[in-house]
This record gives sequence, C-alpha cells and structure tokens, in this order.
Amino acid sequence: MTMNRSSNRRLQLATRIHYALLRELGQGIDVGRLLKHPLYARDVLLVCDACEGHDLRRLATAFRGASTLDAATGAAGGASQFDTSQPWSSSLASLAPDSVPIA
Repeated sequence: MTMNRSSNRRLQLATRIHYALLRELGQGIDVGRLLKHPLYARDVLLVCDACEGHDLRRLATAFRGASTLDAATGAAGGASQFDTSQPWSSSLASLAPDSVPIA
C-alpha cells in the first residue's frame, strides 16, 4: 500500500513532534500510536499546545490540519480522527524543513 501525500505529511509531522518533545521534555512519543489512535493524538497535541516558546504549537496545528485533510481524502479509512466541531485551525503552518531532524 502506498502512502498518499497527506499521510506522508502526517508521518513527517509526527516524527518532528517526537524529536521536538524529546528535546523539550526529555520524553518522546510513539509515532505509530500518534498516527493511529485519536485519543493518544489528542493528548500529545495538547501537550504540544502547552509548550511555550517552542515550535511544538505550530507542529500540533499542522498535524491537526494534515489529519483533517487526510480524513477528508479518505486516506484514514474514511473515518475522521478529530471532531470537526473543535476550534482548530485546518491551515497548515509554514514549517522550516530543517528545524527538526527526521529519522
């Protein structure tokens, strides 16, 4: 199975979130779980939102936007991972590609 552009973007953002949290808090995340489990994703993204003075807020916003796009295109199995009534921006933040190393 090939990944579409938005699924690839979600993987890239999840990996960047992992490394940013590892640097910021000394604790990374389970990237696969972030991509597959909406409640885990919600918790991780709330932690990102709470981190001040770091790129984590923009990464969380971008991940939410990519997840919304992914669900809209059917790449997530047709099921939305995030409730559309939640007040999140669906626009993708402009992120510098070299700001967080990607494994």
